Amino acid sequence: MKQQPRVFCIGLSKTGTTSLTAALKALGYHAKHFPIRMIRYHDGVLSFDRSIAARYDALSDLPIARFYRELDRAFPGSKFILTVRQIDDWLDSCRRHVWPGQLIRADTWFNRLHRDMYDAIDYDEQRFRNAYIRHVDDVHTYFEGREDDLLEFNVADGDSWPTLCTFLDKKRPDEPFPKQDCLYSRFFKLVPLQRLRSNK
Repeated sequence: MKQQPRVFCIGLSKTGTTSLTAALKALGYHAKHFPIRMIRYHDGVLSFDRSIAARYDALSDLPIARFYRELDRAFPGSKFILTVRQIDDWLDSCRRHVWPGQLIRADTWFNRLHRDMYDAIDYDEQRFRNAYIRHVDDVHTYFEGREDDLLEFNVADGDSWPTLCTFLDKKRPDEPFPKQDCLYSRFFKLVPLQRLRSNK
């Protein structure tokens, strides 16, 4: 049997990545949201562990948005989903979010990841706006001419199953499309602060 393509969800945090991960699980994917154990950090440089990424059928959120080019090269034939959101709604959600710089100021992999993606470890409206626009533009440029490999996806656009299932060639589940919110308060309950401080 032909192996299904891996799915990488490359939208920024707070763009519906948690809902999309739940949807992928409903479609039968072994999916992981914000796979922190994939990240490696040494001498101020982030990288990822391919062997850990390979354990999953689908991965999502900021580490995946950071490494989508490298993941594309490491796993040829994969599908990529860029979750998007109306930018002012996204900024408002980010403004109410808990960001790593509010908890840890040190040079950690977590802060480095946020600097790479947002040019900030605390919320800054202009920097975040620029980061969102830049990321979407960069993704479109990278996948130009590869429309079959990339889906731009807004989970707020009504019934999202038809769009997602058509892109992934999957049968629609007999359940509503999941709509979930992932607060960093939940994240920090699951991830000890020493893990965020670790360079591993």
